[in-house]
Amino acid sequence: MDKSSKPTASKGLIAGVVAVAILGFGFYSYSQHKKESEAHSDAKQETKQEGKKEEAASQTHPSATSASTSAPSDSKPAAKGRFGADDRQEIQDIFLAMIREKPDLFIGAVNDAMQAQQDKMRSDMEKAATDMKDKLLTSGITLGSAKADAHLVAFFDPMCPHCHDFYRLAAALVEKRHDLAVHIIPVAILGPNSVAMAKILIATSQQGVDKMNTFFLKFVNKTAEIDRAKLLQMAKDSGIDVVKMEKDELAEATEKMLVSLTQLAEQMKIPGVPTIFGLQKDGKLVIVPPMDIDGFNKVLDSFKGGPTPTPTPTPTTAPAEANSPVKANKDQR
Repeated sequence: MDKSSKPTASKGLIAGVVAVAILGFGFYSYSQHKKESEAHSDAKQETKQEGKKEEAASQTHPSATSASTSAPSDSKPAAKGRFGADDRQEIQDIFLAMIREKPDLFIGAVNDAMQAQQDKMRSDMEKAATDMKDKLLTSGITLGSAKADAHLVAFFDPMCPHCHDFYRLAAALVEKRHDLAVHIIPVAILGPNSVAMAKILIATSQQGVDKMNTFFLKFVNKTAEIDRAKLLQMAKDSGIDVVKMEKDELAEATEKMLVSLTQLAEQMKIPGVPTIFGLQKDGKLVIVPPMDIDGFNKVLDSFKGGPTPTPTPTPTTAPAEANSPVKANKDQR
């Protein structure tokens, strides 16, 4: 199965949120139960103490009474803030009972916690992108005019099928909109083939973005797997000097650029690819979910007119391989 077709949310994130929700929900139920039990116990204790006072007053030998009341007790109070084995079992039983009785309440609490976590993650990424706006607009490969009024920035793995879908759309947008620049940030998170293809993308862009675009569109529109020889022929058919491309592919400068871009993705905590940002008129970069060409046109027009709310992103994510320079969440779309 294609690794880029798994769910978006991180398993670690989901597990953490669910664990917190479970603990909070169970502790709340246990606390309510405990309060009721303690209130009942306190009432019984007060009654018992009153009985002891009456008994002590009726004694005719004060010394015996003093000895009996001052004797140290063998029992020790439980330390505050700690749950014993019985307490933990009681919490578990109460929690399971509450789940059976009110499943909708539990599911709602988990969903609310997950949504809050996603909202925070999106907000943090948008702030990081805005803070590093100048770097994002100049560090990658730009389709269209760098002096354009509308800008999209896309973190992109050249071996990701969903990134291929976005690239086709981005190329079509740039062809129709002369006010648009799409800044591609190539990263490699799908293993050795991603690393090799990202370097080829960087190398071919040095011979002109138009040639690179022609070549990469041929690559993403291929109908079958291709080997190295066919890839080189594809580059040659796109007007690329293959000898220079292979030299630039292995150059230290290409390696440094790829490492720098993937470190940028790590620094921004990009959860997966493609992750797309749009530049608003107020200078802020906000996340834009993948959509069709009409949807992008509407969003871009609204950005030129000022800030506008954007829907929650649903980026495709992919796991980092052991030899990949990028780390990413293990869960995917």
